[in-house]
Amino acid sequence: MSLDPISATSSPATAPSATSGALTGNKNEFLKLFMAQLEHQDPLDPKTGSDMVAQLAQFSAVEQAQQTNSQLGDLAAAQASSASAGMATLVGRACDATAGSFTLDATGGTPPPLSISSTGPTTGASIVITDAQGKEIRCVAIPDGSTDATVTWDGKDSSGRPVAPGSYKVSVDPGKTTSDITAQWTGRVDAVELTADGPRLRMGDVLIAPSDIRTIGVSS
Repeated sequence: MSLDPISATSSPATAPSATSGALTGNKNEFLKLFMAQLEHQDPLDPKTGSDMVAQLAQFSAVEQAQQTNSQLGDLAAAQASSASAGMATLVGRACDATAGSFTLDATGGTPPPLSISSTGPTTGASIVITDAQGKEIRCVAIPDGSTDATVTWDGKDSSGRPVAPGSYKVSVDPGKTTSDITAQWTGRVDAVELTADGPRLRMGDVLIAPSDIRTIGVSS
């Protein structure tokens, strides 16, 4: 009786594709790919034992990396929670904060006053408020001849209309002043708010980043 030889020609197997169309890198996906490889391997050229051990070692490394990432995420969350709780001690204290990027969270809100400090008398200097696109919203003059002054922005644009809530920026236009000029928010911290961009400190209707705080005074 003659036996027909086994044909070695077969269509190549295709590993199942993820429904999302992209690899997620988790251990379950790695295991599915590994089992698919075992199922569709060429019976005339199977994987060697060393190849199998190497892939199992890769599977173990993927699982350990996933556990490490999870633990790092938990640690980061715990640190963020602890930092937010620590910032609660700032509530009710008088603070100075660098005037830069900030968030106005109420239409026609009331920002705290701006303390202006210059190493020499100012000439033609002003505070400039711009929106998130860099468009100038308001320009408030700094009194000429000042080395220390307080400037107040009422939350309105150059036409006297209350500006909408959103992201804004404070900058200093020195005019003809050759000295260095700095601007700081001055006021009481009313609350710590946990936003999508991280914790923010509330001064009036302005939200600022904790890193902008420069001085911390007594409770007011």
